[in-house]
Amino acid sequence: MGRLTAALALAALLCGGSARATEREVGPADFASALSHASPGDSLRLAPGIYRGPFTVSVPSLRISGDAGAVLDGGGIGMALTLAADGIEVEGLTVRGSGSDLANNDAVILIREVHGVTVRRCRVQASAFGIYLRGGGDHHIAENDIGGAPALARSQRGNGIHLWHTERNQVLDNSLRDVRDGLYLSFAHHNLIRGNFATGVRFGIHYMYSDDNALVGNRIEECLGGAALMFAKRNLLQQNHAVGNRRFGILLLSIDGSRFVDNLVARNDRGFVLMNSNSDRFEGNRIAENAVGAFITSGSEENVFAANVFDGNLVQAYVSHSGINNWSEHGRGNFWSDYVGFDLNGDGVGEAPYRLQTGTSALMATRPQARWFMMSPALAMLDWFQSRAVAPADTYLDTAPLVTQATR
Repeated sequence: MGRLTAALALAALLCGGSARATEREVGPADFASALSHASPGDSLRLAPGIYRGPFTVSVPSLRISGDAGAVLDGGGIGMALTLAADGIEVEGLTVRGSGSDLANNDAVILIREVHGVTVRRCRVQASAFGIYLRGGGDHHIAENDIGGAPALARSQRGNGIHLWHTERNQVLDNSLRDVRDGLYLSFAHHNLIRGNFATGVRFGIHYMYSDDNALVGNRIEECLGGAALMFAKRNLLQQNHAVGNRRFGILLLSIDGSRFVDNLVARNDRGFVLMNSNSDRFEGNRIAENAVGAFITSGSEENVFAANVFDGNLVQAYVSHSGINNWSEHGRGNFWSDYVGFDLNGDGVGEAPYRLQTGTSALMATRPQARWFMMSPALAMLDWFQSRAVAPADTYLDTAPLVTQATR
Protein backbone atom coordinates (compact mmCIF):
# COMPACT_ATOMS: atom_id res chain seq x y z
CA MET A 1 0.00 0.00 0.00
CA GLY A 2 2.84 2.38 0.82
CA ARG A 3 4.43 1.79 -2.56
CA LEU A 4 1.11 2.46 -4.33
CA THR A 5 0.62 5.73 -2.45
CA ALA A 6 4.14 6.87 -3.34
CA ALA A 7 3.59 5.96 -7.00
CA LEU A 8 0.35 7.95 -7.15
CA ALA A 9 2.03 10.96 -5.56
CA LEU A 10 4.89 10.78 -8.08
CA ALA A 11 2.39 10.51 -10.95
CA ALA A 12 0.54 13.61 -9.70
CA LEU A 13 3.82 15.52 -9.50
CA LEU A 14 4.83 14.54 -13.02
CA CYS A 15 1.39 15.61 -14.31
CA GLY A 16 1.95 19.17 -13.21
CA GLY A 17 1.88 19.55 -9.47
CA SER A 18 0.56 18.23 -6.19
CA ALA A 19 -2.34 20.72 -5.75
CA ARG A 20 -5.75 20.01 -7.22
CA ALA A 21 -8.04 22.72 -8.59
CA THR A 22 -11.16 23.19 -6.50
CA GLU A 23 -14.67 24.41 -7.17
CA ARG A 24 -16.32 26.38 -4.42
CA GLU A 25 -19.56 28.30 -3.92
CA VAL A 26 -19.11 31.58 -2.07
CA GLY A 27 -21.25 34.41 -0.82
CA PRO A 28 -20.64 38.12 -0.29
CA ALA A 29 -19.09 37.63 3.14
CA ASP A 30 -16.35 35.24 2.04
CA PHE A 31 -15.63 36.24 -1.58
CA ALA A 32 -12.61 38.44 -0.77
CA SER A 33 -11.08 35.67 1.34
CA ALA A 34 -11.78 33.09 -1.35
CA LEU A 35 -9.99 35.30 -3.91
CA SER A 36 -6.91 35.66 -1.73
CA HIS A 37 -6.67 31.90 -1.12
CA ALA A 38 -7.52 30.72 -4.65
CA SER A 39 -5.07 28.73 -6.76
CA PRO A 40 -4.67 28.64 -10.54
CA GLY A 41 -7.47 26.66 -12.13
CA ASP A 42 -9.89 27.04 -9.22
CA SER A 43 -13.54 27.91 -9.80
CA LEU A 44 -15.60 30.25 -7.62
CA ARG A 45 -19.35 30.30 -8.04
CA LEU A 46 -21.03 33.36 -6.57
CA ALA A 47 -24.38 33.05 -4.84
CA PRO A 48 -26.94 35.86 -5.29
CA GLY A 49 -26.09 39.01 -3.38
CA ILE A 50 -24.12 42.24 -3.57
CA TYR A 51 -20.35 41.87 -3.41
CA ARG A 52 -18.76 45.12 -2.25
CA GLY A 53 -15.50 45.95 -4.02
CA PRO A 54 -13.49 47.05 -5.85
CA PHE A 55 -11.85 43.72 -6.66
CA THR A 56 -8.58 42.74 -8.35
CA VAL A 57 -8.13 39.17 -9.60
CA SER A 58 -4.47 38.16 -9.98
CA VAL A 59 -4.77 34.35 -9.97
CA PRO A 60 -4.13 32.81 -13.41
CA SER A 61 -6.88 30.67 -14.93
CA LEU A 62 -9.31 31.39 -12.10
CA ARG A 63 -12.95 31.00 -13.11
CA ILE A 64 -15.59 33.21 -11.49
CA SER A 65 -19.22 32.62 -12.40
CA GLY A 66 -22.48 33.85 -10.96
CA ASP A 67 -26.06 32.93 -10.39
CA ALA A 68 -28.79 35.37 -11.31
CA GLY A 69 -28.51 38.26 -8.90
CA ALA A 70 -24.78 38.01 -8.17
CA VAL A 71 -23.66 41.67 -8.32
CA LEU A 72 -20.09 42.94 -8.05
CA ASP A 73 -20.20 46.60 -6.99
CA GLY A 74 -16.99 48.62 -7.14
CA GLY A 75 -18.19 51.35 -4.81
CA GLY A 76 -17.90 54.20 -7.31
CA ILE A 77 -14.13 54.72 -7.31
CA GLY A 78 -11.65 53.63 -10.01
CA MET A 79 -12.09 50.15 -11.49
CA ALA A 80 -14.86 47.91 -10.21
CA LEU A 81 -13.17 44.65 -11.33
CA THR A 82 -9.57 44.39 -12.52
CA LEU A 83 -8.42 41.19 -14.22
CA ALA A 84 -4.65 41.04 -13.93
CA ALA A 85 -3.59 37.47 -14.75
CA ASP A 86 -3.65 35.25 -17.82
CA GLY A 87 -6.55 32.95 -18.54
CA ILE A 88 -9.12 34.35 -16.08
CA GLU A 89 -12.77 33.60 -16.89
CA VAL A 90 -15.68 35.73 -15.68
CA GLU A 91 -19.19 34.64 -16.58
CA GLY A 92 -22.79 35.51 -15.75
CA LEU A 93 -22.20 38.35 -13.28
CA THR A 94 -23.67 41.81 -12.97
CA VAL A 95 -20.78 44.26 -12.57
CA ARG A 96 -21.25 47.93 -11.74
CA GLY A 97 -19.99 50.80 -9.64
CA SER A 98 -16.80 52.00 -11.28
CA GLY A 99 -15.67 55.58 -10.95
CA SER A 100 -16.69 58.14 -13.56
CA ASP A 101 -13.30 59.77 -14.25
CA LEU A 102 -12.72 59.45 -18.00
CA ALA A 103 -9.22 60.93 -17.71
CA ASN A 104 -8.33 58.05 -15.38
CA ASN A 105 -9.97 55.56 -17.76
CA ASP A 106 -12.25 54.32 -15.00
CA ALA A 107 -13.89 51.10 -16.16
CA VAL A 108 -16.34 48.57 -14.81
CA ILE A 109 -14.07 45.72 -16.00
CA LEU A 110 -10.40 46.40 -16.75
CA ILE A 111 -8.32 43.66 -18.42
CA ARG A 112 -4.79 44.82 -17.70
CA GLU A 113 -1.82 43.73 -19.86
CA VAL A 114 -2.53 40.00 -19.75
CA HIS A 115 -3.57 37.31 -22.24
CA GLY A 116 -6.39 34.88 -22.78
CA VAL A 117 -9.08 36.40 -20.53
CA THR A 118 -12.74 35.55 -21.10
CA VAL A 119 -15.66 37.79 -20.10
CA ARG A 120 -18.93 36.19 -21.12
CA ARG A 121 -22.64 36.80 -20.52
CA CYS A 122 -22.12 39.58 -17.99
CA ARG A 123 -24.37 42.57 -17.40
CA VAL A 124 -22.18 45.67 -17.26
CA GLN A 125 -23.62 48.91 -15.92
CA ALA A 126 -21.16 51.58 -16.99
CA SER A 127 -20.53 54.87 -15.23
CA ALA A 128 -17.54 55.54 -17.50
CA PHE A 129 -15.98 52.77 -19.64
CA GLY A 130 -17.65 49.38 -19.74
CA ILE A 131 -15.04 46.71 -20.59
CA TYR A 132 -11.54 48.10 -21.16
CA LEU A 133 -8.85 45.92 -22.77
CA ARG A 134 -5.47 47.53 -22.08
CA GLY A 135 -2.44 45.80 -23.56
CA GLY A 136 -2.00 42.08 -23.96
CA GLY A 137 -4.43 40.21 -26.16
CA ASP A 138 -6.08 36.94 -27.19
CA HIS A 139 -9.15 37.78 -25.11
CA HIS A 140 -12.71 36.52 -25.64
CA ILE A 141 -15.41 39.12 -24.92
CA ALA A 142 -18.79 37.61 -25.75
CA GLU A 143 -22.53 37.92 -25.16
CA ASN A 144 -22.28 40.75 -22.66
CA ASP A 145 -24.99 43.37 -22.18
CA ILE A 146 -23.41 46.78 -21.67
CA GLY A 147 -25.46 49.84 -20.81
CA GLY A 148 -24.30 53.36 -20.01
CA ALA A 149 -25.83 56.35 -18.29
CA PRO A 150 -28.42 57.90 -20.63
CA ALA A 151 -28.84 60.92 -18.34
CA LEU A 152 -25.27 62.02 -19.12
CA ALA A 153 -24.24 63.88 -22.26
CA ARG A 154 -22.41 61.56 -24.68
CA SER A 155 -19.16 63.45 -24.13
CA GLN A 156 -19.33 62.54 -20.41
CA ARG A 157 -19.73 58.81 -21.03
CA GLY A 158 -17.05 56.22 -21.70
CA ASN A 159 -17.03 53.66 -24.50
CA GLY A 160 -18.84 50.36 -24.14
CA ILE A 161 -15.92 48.08 -25.13
CA HIS A 162 -12.56 49.83 -25.49
CA LEU A 163 -9.47 48.15 -26.99
CA TRP A 164 -6.08 49.86 -26.65
CA HIS A 165 -2.73 48.41 -27.78
CA THR A 166 -4.17 44.90 -27.80
CA GLU A 167 -4.27 42.23 -30.52
CA ARG A 168 -5.97 39.02 -31.63
CA ASN A 169 -9.10 39.49 -29.56
CA GLN A 170 -12.57 38.13 -30.31
CA VAL A 171 -15.42 40.53 -29.50
CA LEU A 172 -18.60 38.62 -30.25
CA ASP A 173 -22.36 39.08 -29.88
CA ASN A 174 -22.32 41.89 -27.34
CA SER A 175 -25.15 44.41 -26.90
CA LEU A 176 -24.21 48.07 -26.35
CA ARG A 177 -26.39 51.10 -25.65
CA ASP A 178 -26.28 54.55 -24.05
CA VAL A 179 -22.47 54.75 -23.97
CA ARG A 180 -20.26 57.18 -25.92
CA ASP A 181 -19.05 54.83 -28.68
CA GLY A 182 -20.18 51.23 -28.73
CA LEU A 183 -16.82 49.64 -29.64
CA TYR A 184 -13.65 51.71 -29.81
CA LEU A 185 -10.28 50.42 -31.05
CA SER A 186 -6.97 52.28 -30.91
CA PHE A 187 -3.72 50.63 -32.04
CA ALA A 188 -5.62 47.32 -31.90
CA HIS A 189 -4.77 44.87 -34.69
CA HIS A 190 -5.88 41.43 -35.92
CA ASN A 191 -9.18 41.42 -34.02
CA LEU A 192 -12.48 39.74 -34.90
CA ILE A 193 -15.47 42.00 -34.17
CA ARG A 194 -18.55 39.90 -34.95
CA GLY A 195 -22.27 39.89 -34.26
CA ASN A 196 -22.38 42.91 -31.96
CA PHE A 197 -25.39 45.26 -31.70
CA ALA A 198 -25.10 48.96 -30.89
CA THR A 199 -27.85 51.55 -30.59
CA GLY A 200 -28.29 54.97 -28.98
CA VAL A 201 -24.56 55.79 -29.01
CA ARG A 202 -22.38 58.30 -30.85
CA PHE A 203 -20.62 55.87 -33.23
CA GLY A 204 -21.48 52.18 -33.11
CA ILE A 205 -17.91 51.22 -34.04
CA HIS A 206 -15.07 53.74 -33.97
CA TYR A 207 -11.41 53.03 -34.47
CA MET A 208 -8.10 54.64 -35.30
CA TYR A 209 -4.65 53.27 -36.23
CA SER A 210 -5.97 49.70 -36.15
CA ASP A 211 -5.03 47.34 -38.99
CA ASP A 212 -6.04 43.89 -40.22
CA ASN A 213 -9.33 43.69 -38.33
CA ALA A 214 -12.45 41.80 -39.44
CA LEU A 215 -15.84 43.36 -38.68
CA VAL A 216 -18.48 40.81 -39.58
CA GLY A 217 -22.23 40.70 -39.03
CA ASN A 218 -22.51 43.66 -36.65
CA ARG A 219 -25.69 45.76 -36.43
CA ILE A 220 -25.56 49.50 -35.79
CA GLU A 221 -28.93 51.21 -35.62
CA GLU A 222 -30.20 54.66 -34.65
CA CYS A 223 -26.87 56.12 -33.61
CA LEU A 224 -25.33 59.48 -34.48
CA GLY A 225 -23.06 57.60 -36.90
CA GLY A 226 -22.60 53.95 -37.79
CA ALA A 227 -18.99 52.80 -38.19
CA ALA A 228 -16.27 55.48 -38.20
CA LEU A 229 -12.95 54.04 -39.39
CA MET A 230 -9.85 56.23 -39.40
CA PHE A 231 -6.17 55.87 -40.34
CA ALA A 232 -6.14 52.12 -40.86
CA LYS A 233 -5.24 49.49 -43.47
CA ARG A 234 -6.28 46.05 -44.67
CA ASN A 235 -9.58 45.78 -42.84
CA LEU A 236 -12.58 43.66 -43.81
CA LEU A 237 -16.17 44.79 -43.24
CA GLN A 238 -18.62 42.08 -44.26
CA GLN A 239 -22.36 41.53 -43.75
CA ASN A 240 -22.74 44.45 -41.34
CA HIS A 241 -25.97 46.45 -41.04
CA ALA A 242 -25.68 50.23 -40.62
CA VAL A 243 -29.29 51.38 -40.61
CA GLY A 244 -31.09 54.54 -39.57
CA ASN A 245 -28.07 56.46 -38.30
CA ARG A 246 -28.30 60.19 -38.25
CA ARG A 247 -25.11 61.25 -40.08
CA PHE A 248 -23.56 58.29 -41.90
CA GLY A 249 -23.61 54.54 -42.23
CA ILE A 250 -19.89 53.77 -42.74
CA LEU A 251 -17.24 56.51 -42.81
CA LEU A 252 -13.70 56.00 -44.09
CA LEU A 253 -11.02 58.56 -43.26
CA SER A 254 -7.58 57.57 -44.58
CA ILE A 255 -8.55 53.91 -44.92
CA ASP A 256 -6.43 52.01 -47.47
CA GLY A 257 -6.45 48.54 -48.95
CA SER A 258 -9.66 47.42 -47.24
CA ARG A 259 -12.69 45.44 -48.38
CA PHE A 260 -16.38 46.21 -47.84
CA VAL A 261 -18.48 43.21 -48.84
CA ASP A 262 -22.22 42.42 -48.60
CA ASN A 263 -23.04 45.18 -46.11
CA LEU A 264 -26.47 46.80 -45.76
CA VAL A 265 -26.16 50.59 -45.51
CA ALA A 266 -29.66 52.04 -45.40
CA ARG A 267 -31.71 55.01 -44.24
CA ASN A 268 -28.75 57.11 -43.09
CA ASP A 269 -28.10 60.71 -44.11
CA ARG A 270 -24.99 59.55 -46.00
CA GLY A 271 -24.36 55.88 -46.66
CA PHE A 272 -20.66 55.35 -47.41
CA VAL A 273 -18.43 58.39 -46.87
CA LEU A 274 -14.88 58.26 -48.26
CA MET A 275 -12.30 60.88 -47.33
CA ASN A 276 -8.67 60.52 -48.40
CA SER A 277 -9.16 56.76 -48.70
CA ASN A 278 -7.45 54.76 -51.40
CA SER A 279 -7.38 51.32 -53.03
CA ASP A 280 -10.45 50.03 -51.21
CA ARG A 281 -12.98 47.57 -52.68
CA PHE A 282 -16.77 47.77 -52.40
CA GLU A 283 -18.63 44.73 -53.67
CA GLY A 284 -22.06 43.25 -53.09
CA ASN A 285 -23.21 46.03 -50.76
CA ARG A 286 -26.81 47.18 -50.64
CA ILE A 287 -26.88 50.98 -50.34
CA ALA A 288 -30.52 51.98 -50.01
CA GLU A 289 -32.75 54.90 -49.06
CA ASN A 290 -29.98 57.17 -47.84
CA ALA A 291 -29.98 60.88 -48.60
CA VAL A 292 -26.61 60.30 -50.34
CA GLY A 293 -25.63 56.73 -51.15
CA ALA A 294 -21.87 57.23 -51.56
CA PHE A 295 -20.11 60.52 -50.76
CA ILE A 296 -16.52 60.53 -52.07
CA THR A 297 -14.15 63.42 -51.55
CA SER A 298 -10.79 64.68 -50.24
CA GLY A 299 -8.46 62.91 -52.61
CA SER A 300 -9.97 59.42 -52.47
CA GLU A 301 -8.84 57.43 -55.49
CA GLU A 302 -8.21 54.00 -56.97
CA ASN A 303 -11.25 52.59 -55.19
CA VAL A 304 -13.37 49.92 -56.92
CA PHE A 305 -17.16 49.78 -56.77
CA ALA A 306 -18.59 46.67 -58.44
CA ALA A 307 -21.72 44.53 -58.01
CA ASN A 308 -23.28 46.91 -55.49
CA VAL A 309 -26.96 47.84 -55.36
CA PHE A 310 -27.76 51.58 -55.18
CA ASP A 311 -31.48 51.57 -54.51
CA GLY A 312 -33.67 54.57 -53.86
CA ASN A 313 -31.08 57.00 -52.53
CA LEU A 314 -32.05 60.62 -53.02
CA VAL A 315 -28.55 61.14 -54.46
CA GLN A 316 -27.03 57.85 -55.53
CA ALA A 317 -23.40 59.01 -55.51
CA TYR A 318 -21.50 62.27 -55.16
CA VAL A 319 -17.85 62.65 -56.18
CA SER A 320 -15.78 65.80 -55.64
CA HIS A 321 -12.10 66.67 -55.22
CA SER A 322 -11.07 63.06 -55.68
CA GLY A 323 -8.95 61.09 -58.10
CA ILE A 324 -10.02 58.33 -60.47
CA ASN A 325 -12.25 55.64 -58.99
CA ASN A 326 -13.56 52.62 -60.87
CA TRP A 327 -17.31 52.03 -61.03
CA SER A 328 -17.13 48.74 -62.88
CA GLU A 329 -14.78 45.78 -63.09
CA HIS A 330 -14.39 43.11 -65.77
CA GLY A 331 -17.34 44.51 -67.66
CA ARG A 332 -19.79 44.57 -64.77
CA GLY A 333 -20.73 47.64 -62.77
CA ASN A 334 -23.43 48.34 -60.21
CA PHE A 335 -27.22 48.35 -60.11
CA TRP A 336 -28.76 51.83 -60.02
CA SER A 337 -32.48 52.01 -59.29
CA ASP A 338 -32.88 55.18 -61.40
CA TYR A 339 -31.06 53.84 -64.47
CA VAL A 340 -33.21 54.28 -67.60
CA GLY A 341 -31.10 52.45 -70.18
CA PHE A 342 -31.76 49.13 -71.93
CA ASP A 343 -30.14 45.70 -72.02
CA LEU A 344 -30.68 44.84 -75.67
CA ASN A 345 -28.47 41.75 -75.81
CA GLY A 346 -29.68 40.23 -72.53
CA ASP A 347 -26.30 39.99 -70.81
CA GLY A 348 -27.51 41.82 -67.70
CA VAL A 349 -25.54 44.97 -68.48
CA GLY A 350 -27.04 48.15 -69.87
CA GLU A 351 -25.73 49.41 -73.20
CA ALA A 352 -25.63 53.06 -72.13
CA PRO A 353 -23.39 54.15 -69.23
CA TYR A 354 -24.92 55.43 -66.01
CA ARG A 355 -24.04 59.00 -65.16
CA LEU A 356 -23.38 59.25 -61.43
CA GLN A 357 -23.63 62.95 -61.04
CA THR A 358 -25.67 65.85 -62.33
CA GLY A 359 -25.83 69.46 -61.29
CA THR A 360 -28.98 68.71 -59.30
CA SER A 361 -27.53 65.73 -57.47
CA ALA A 362 -24.35 67.62 -56.60
CA LEU A 363 -26.40 70.49 -55.23
CA MET A 364 -28.58 68.22 -53.11
CA ALA A 365 -25.57 66.26 -51.81
CA THR A 366 -23.81 69.38 -50.54
CA ARG A 367 -26.77 71.65 -49.75
CA PRO A 368 -29.45 69.64 -47.94
CA GLN A 369 -31.85 72.58 -48.00
CA ALA A 370 -32.00 72.25 -51.78
CA ARG A 371 -33.73 68.88 -51.40
CA TRP A 372 -37.01 70.72 -50.89
CA PHE A 373 -36.82 71.75 -54.56
CA MET A 374 -35.96 68.35 -55.97
CA MET A 375 -38.82 68.20 -58.48
CA SER A 376 -38.81 71.91 -59.35
CA PRO A 377 -38.57 73.15 -62.97
CA ALA A 378 -35.43 75.13 -62.12
CA LEU A 379 -33.44 72.05 -61.13
CA ALA A 380 -34.81 70.08 -64.08
CA MET A 381 -33.57 72.86 -66.38
CA LEU A 382 -30.15 72.76 -64.68
CA ASP A 383 -29.82 69.04 -65.43
CA TRP A 384 -31.05 69.49 -69.00
CA PHE A 385 -28.53 72.25 -69.67
CA GLN A 386 -25.64 70.35 -68.12
CA SER A 387 -26.40 67.18 -70.08
CA ARG A 388 -26.01 69.10 -73.33
CA ALA A 389 -23.27 71.53 -72.49
CA VAL A 390 -20.87 69.45 -70.40
CA ALA A 391 -19.39 66.08 -71.30
CA PRO A 392 -19.24 63.85 -68.22
CA ALA A 393 -15.80 62.79 -67.06
CA ASP A 394 -15.06 59.07 -66.94
CA THR A 395 -14.81 59.18 -63.16
CA TYR A 396 -18.52 60.09 -63.05
CA LEU A 397 -19.63 57.13 -65.19
CA ASP A 398 -20.50 53.52 -64.52
CA THR A 399 -19.76 52.19 -67.98
CA ALA A 400 -21.37 48.79 -67.35
CA PRO A 401 -24.46 49.35 -65.18
CA LEU A 402 -26.39 46.24 -64.14
CA VAL A 403 -30.07 46.03 -64.95
CA THR A 404 -31.11 43.69 -62.11
CA GLN A 405 -30.38 43.61 -58.41
CA ALA A 406 -29.02 40.06 -58.64
CA THR A 407 -25.51 41.49 -58.83
CA ARG A 408 -23.50 38.33 -58.03
